[in-house]
Amino acid sequence: MIKKKSFMAYIATVFILIISMLIAACGGPSETKKDTANNKPIEITDVTGRTVTLNKPAERVVLQWSGAGGPFFTISALMGKDTPKVIAGMDTSLQQYRADMWKHFTTEMPELAKIPEVGTVGDKNFNVEQVVALHPDVIFIPVDLKNQYESDAKQKLDEAGVQTIYIDYHAENLEKHQKSIEAIGKALGKEERAAEISKFYTDHVTKVLDRVKTINKPKPTVYLEVGMKGPEEFSNSFSGNYSWGALATLCGADVITKDIVKRSAPINPEFVLEKNPDIIMIMGSYWPKNPTSMRLGFEANEAQSQELLKAFTTERQGWSDLKAVENKDVYSIHHGLPREVYDAAVFEYLAKTFYPEEFKEVDPEATLKEFYDKFLPYSYSGIWFMHMN
Repeated sequence: MIKKKSFMAYIATVFILIISMLIAACGGPSETKKDTANNKPIEITDVTGRTVTLNKPAERVVLQWSGAGGPFFTISALMGKDTPKVIAGMDTSLQQYRADMWKHFTTEMPELAKIPEVGTVGDKNFNVEQVVALHPDVIFIPVDLKNQYESDAKQKLDEAGVQTIYIDYHAENLEKHQKSIEAIGKALGKEERAAEISKFYTDHVTKVLDRVKTINKPKPTVYLEVGMKGPEEFSNSFSGNYSWGALATLCGADVITKDIVKRSAPINPEFVLEKNPDIIMIMGSYWPKNPTSMRLGFEANEAQSQELLKAFTTERQGWSDLKAVENKDVYSIHHGLPREVYDAAVFEYLAKTFYPEEFKEVDPEATLKEFYDKFLPYSYSGIWFMHMN
């Protein structure tokens, strides 16, 4: 009897094994579920409301406006050390206009310097054929380039199977920042990481904007200028709804050029003297072709940058008599900080400059450093904010 039971148990075990093997060979339920999950299409809604569908996360992407307003820093925050592996081609604005940044990043990640250059939409040097030959899955286009891109290149890239995703960091609109981060994250298969980045950004910006709304006092009048040409020549100022002008407006400033500049353009020097603003902000970066330009960033020197900033107030006719100069309310911020995934630090710096008492505990530089430490594969150093002594 015992032998019979043992024999029956043996037969049952063999039967179960055979059935299991047949199920596995046919791709049983668990395997099918796994394949379905892996092959599920990825639907992305970009900032224009278009739906883009990818069969799998993008492995090769092309980007534009790496120097400001593009996806470079978002991709870096999402991909870390794998950033050079995913970027199949890019423009040259980061190395042209943010030379210190490019030097710093390529020193720490030399593979970046090997990424093919594809030109820039709008500069008439965008090489569509080269982009197609690189076989990217996606090209990220700042929405400011949309019309030119669709006129010059989109049809050929569509025909080559390259998906276009529009992003927008230039508008300095919280929702558009969020949508851009989400779209890039989804495209690269990094949704969780993108959500972390978006939360960091949203938390910091929302705290600033919510507090600004509660302030009941006259708005300071502010003049903003890119210090690229030095004191000798006025460079771009901004409207109240674009780039620096939009940022300053959101942070509670009355931008004096809001009604006389369409987006960004130089103004008549007499206008600043006439308006006599409460605060002057000269944006710095690293423009080595002009030794008198305002310098901030990885290679900035405190003493030298202070002298460069002071020169704007001493060498321009009538500026020494402006109340912003007399009250030492002259500041500089790095021109590469806004229009990016980490410009929450800029919101904090502007708000603290305009309303020092209301934001006295806020530390913008600590916020920028925290973003680098948490998300970016590059080390933090340099000078990014400056108050004239």
